[in-house]
Amino acid sequence: MNHGITAAVIFVLVYAVILAGESSPRKLDRPAAGLIGAVLMVLTGVLTRHDAIEAIDFSTIALLLGIMFVVHHASASGLLEALARKLVDLSHGPFQLLWTVGFSSGILSALFVNDTICLLMTPLLLALVRRAKLPAEPYLLCLATSSNVGSAMTITGNPQNMLIGQASGFTWSGFALLMAPIALVCLALNVLIVASMYRKDLSGKVIAVGHTVAIHELNKKLAVKTLVVLLGLLIAFLLGAPMDLSAMTAAAVILVLANVPPAESFAGIDWALLMFFAGLFVVVAGVSKSEIGLLSHFLPAVLNDTNSLQGLLQFSAVSVIGSNLFGNVPFVMLMRDWVSHAQHAHLLWLLLAVSSTFAGNLTLVGSVANLIVAQGAKDECPLSFWSFLRTGVITTLVTSLVAVTVLYGYHLLKWI
Repeated sequence: MNHGITAAVIFVLVYAVILAGESSPRKLDRPAAGLIGAVLMVLTGVLTRHDAIEAIDFSTIALLLGIMFVVHHASASGLLEALARKLVDLSHGPFQLLWTVGFSSGILSALFVNDTICLLMTPLLLALVRRAKLPAEPYLLCLATSSNVGSAMTITGNPQNMLIGQASGFTWSGFALLMAPIALVCLALNVLIVASMYRKDLSGKVIAVGHTVAIHELNKKLAVKTLVVLLGLLIAFLLGAPMDLSAMTAAAVILVLANVPPAESFAGIDWALLMFFAGLFVVVAGVSKSEIGLLSHFLPAVLNDTNSLQGLLQFSAVSVIGSNLFGNVPFVMLMRDWVSHAQHAHLLWLLLAVSSTFAGNLTLVGSVANLIVAQGAKDECPLSFWSFLRTGVITTLVTSLVAVTVLYGYHLLKWI
């Protein structure tokens, strides 16, 4: 068996396990699939040991790790919950609450990673709608979809953007300057879509509740220290400092300032996700090196027509479909080598970022953020695949079309 076929077989096996989720054989999960795939790429001779080590993008791993440390302390201190609770308390009607949920979750996701915001805001929302006697489903859907949309604003908003940020050469501020207007417009459209889908359920409702109850007590000292470190990190990003070094510096500083046992901080890191990334880097390197026929012929054809709106729409459609077939992070990894060598690469990097992110709103299993919301609400308001799809198809289609159109406008104006 030649290396191309071997790489293809390993690739298919890895993603079959990823897609199977909890139903996978031997109870294997995504990190395990990445690790096994990486090992198989070396054992079968597709990659050498040196190739495998070279394939791992340690800058991206460092960026992820540093962000995880800061976000963990923001969560452990109660800072994120306090911010979310304050925003929710400002709402005085069901539709105003929907807008508050949409924009607060979107903007916070751009700063703190969408998965974390969904993890924190889901129980908070459930507690509020329970006391206010409001239907939970529209708010949960708004939380999940808006956190995905909002995370497109920055390089650090979600894992796939971090990958793109490291590969594309965009600065944090340069990326945000171009993407924030798109994400803000799409946030508004997303909330409008959810509101229209649930207008009958929310019309005439009144929020008969005072301030929401804190789920975790705020540790003011740790919250202030974390806020200072976060602001320092954002300033470093804005000044164009290397993002991986800035994130790891922030992690080192918060470890010193937090004055808590470091074991607690290390326990809050998603080591499995880092393992998943490392394994996928190796698997995708094996695929790229072997030049699997289908990809080597299909992808250049998709990437060639980047001067027309039709070509960009085609690329966006491929990104949405590919992100849902393989997952947005694996798909972005797979596309990196081709996009980096394509004409108008900077335009395609932005389009890949927004399309792979908005693709997460297509189905309930389209992003980890969706699954976090669904898992957190399963006892009180189970979100069905079809109820999510009903809204997800519309918001994914509308927001993706708007994003492509605006990016094409940027291209015509030579802003990219």
